[in-house]
Amino acid sequence: MLKQKFDSVPWTTNQTFKGIFFTLIPWISFTVVSSLLSTSTTSQAAKPLNPQVDAANAIVSLIFSLVIYSAFLIAPFFYARRYSQTAISNQRSVWQLLGFRHFNVGLTVLLVLGSLVLIILLNQIYTYLITTFHLPLQTNDQFVLQRAKTAPITTYASLFTAVFVAPFCEEIFFRSFSFMGLKNGMQPAVAVILSALIFGVAHGDPASLPVLFCIGIALAGLRLLIGSYWPGFFLHFLNNALSALLIILTVHGIHI
Repeated sequence: MLKQKFDSVPWTTNQTFKGIFFTLIPWISFTVVSSLLSTSTTSQAAKPLNPQVDAANAIVSLIFSLVIYSAFLIAPFFYARRYSQTAISNQRSVWQLLGFRHFNVGLTVLLVLGSLVLIILLNQIYTYLITTFHLPLQTNDQFVLQRAKTAPITTYASLFTAVFVAPFCEEIFFRSFSFMGLKNGMQPAVAVILSALIFGVAHGDPASLPVLFCIGIALAGLRLLIGSYWPGFFLHFLNNALSALLIILTVHGIHI
């Protein structure tokens, strides 16, 4: 009975689509424009930036990223606050509606670690295919490595955001709000696939879309199976932290 109580959210599928639209259209536009500008800047930069300039850019980038990522929280908290403590929400608080609740620790550890291993294998296979068939694709990790040569401090700031900010905000928006809202109007499997596709497209990284789509499926699957926000957050955090660590090691000439 308790599990059934937490298996649904009060906002409708229509409200979910509205929240997705008004959050992601500006975000995707910003991501595409920023990527184009960054690519242009990187290609023109022959030397590393002056450390003072790089540090200033890093601070601006960090502050701007915090503001941008906070936009992911507007729709989830708006609807959760609107419906909290009402009969339709079973008198749940805002945080409970967004999935912040206890979970099965043993099962979570098993599923998170298993999912992380599968994601690592998938990344390796995808990288191998790109290299073997000489596909004209540049993933976000490759772009970050390029930028690290000219703006290392700014790159570290971006990696900090990716590890410590993105998982928290994105899991609230994509799994606690979007996936759970979509599940109200469609079969769970369809909601998992659609939310994973939205998650992948929202990153504005076409080269990494297949991997991002699979990661989105794993994250939505955890939300569905465990019924809590935390397992998806842990997997998201570990995946981003591992990617950031590999980038840092590569920048310092250490290849694993």
